[in-house]
Amino acid sequence: MIQVVDGKKIAEEILSGLKIEIQNLGFIPKLVVILVGQNPASLSYIKTKQKMAENIGIAVGLKNYSEDISQTALETEIRSLNSDPLVNGIIVQLPLPAQFDRNGVLNAVEPRLDVDCLTATNIARLAAAKPLYLPPAAAAVMAILEHYKIDLKHKSILLVGSGDLIGKPLAAILKNKNISFKIANRETPDLGRITAESDIIVTGVGKPGLITGNMVKAGAVVIDAGTTGSENGQILGDVAVQSVLEKVALLAPVPGGVGPVTVAMLLANLVHSAKFSH
Repeated sequence: MIQVVDGKKIAEEILSGLKIEIQNLGFIPKLVVILVGQNPASLSYIKTKQKMAENIGIAVGLKNYSEDISQTALETEIRSLNSDPLVNGIIVQLPLPAQFDRNGVLNAVEPRLDVDCLTATNIARLAAAKPLYLPPAAAAVMAILEHYKIDLKHKSILLVGSGDLIGKPLAAILKNKNISFKIANRETPDLGRITAESDIIVTGVGKPGLITGNMVKAGAVVIDAGTTGSENGQILGDVAVQSVLEKVALLAPVPGGVGPVTVAMLLANLVHSAKFSH
């Protein structure tokens, strides 16, 4: 029987546990979101994060800067937030406008407040198997696999894409757990042959319709963590859902699969940071 991942349900289970932890903290943890410009998709993502956070007792502050703020001024603003004792986490909403040095902005965030795990320090800590937090999207993929009790030790696992948000951190997490896997990227010849041999496929490329039904084996587990915004405002995944559904045992689709769980894992990092600071 085919199962379709209900990311909202899994997220709600995580959030209900966090709500109890927050009640026991004795103070309201605070997340600050840095947004440069008025990207409609970014505003939509922030709204979702805000709603989920406030429902469990987390305060969310939005710092919205004009696109003409300089790199130096933006980094200075972030560094001043680092020293605010009421702030427990800072995220920079991506993508940034093209004129900014993305790494410079991200690395202005203090690593202990970097609940998105995008600073060089936290990436290095993850690679060394000493993470402060797990990157939320990669952690969400692991949470989904755990929720459905998917055995990772005895399966052939393929990560499609080696980007900063999914492929690289997921590879580090699996490596730290001594779980073997393969990675395919744009240089990989004959992607369809490799996907057809894989028991578990996690894709995070951002290329709509990349994975089709004829590329997956019967009974495979497919986790779609790739997102692309379409012209009519839809969010599209890497997987051609209808053709894949006929063959797989478990599918995490876009939207509704990895996305809600990613926000829950981000908020779990924030609660961890709040506990750590007190």
